[in-house]
Amino acid sequence: MKSRLGYLFIGFLLLIESGYLIYGGATGNFFLSPIAGLIFALSIMFLSLGYLQPQFEKKDERMKVIREKGMFYSYFILMFYFLLFITLIHFNVISVSAMGVVIILASLTIMTVFLSLVILSWIL
Repeated sequence: MKSRLGYLFIGFLLLIESGYLIYGGATGNFFLSPIAGLIFALSIMFLSLGYLQPQFEKKDERMKVIREKGMFYSYFILMFYFLLFITLIHFNVISVSAMGVVIILASLTIMTVFLSLVILSWIL
């Protein structure tokens, strides 16, 4: 997709949908409430891409550094997430199904990668 407005439009639509599903899950009316976190992560991804799209078009050295550092920092943050989930599940602090863990980790991965790119684009 080449349009910044397209990314922002899809991001806001997904944000509204995830809010609707989270509200429905809180009232107990919807079956799809665990997926709301994943849809929220996708809305963060599209909003981040909408913000970064003009900078990604340039293909300069700055964007290459932002991508490399973003992946580097995201790797260590994801290792922290894994360690945290292993610890919490091992000591029975939380009781989550395997599908729940996969959805949570996928959501955290998507949000971490794209938010780290946005933060690094502000810093660098």
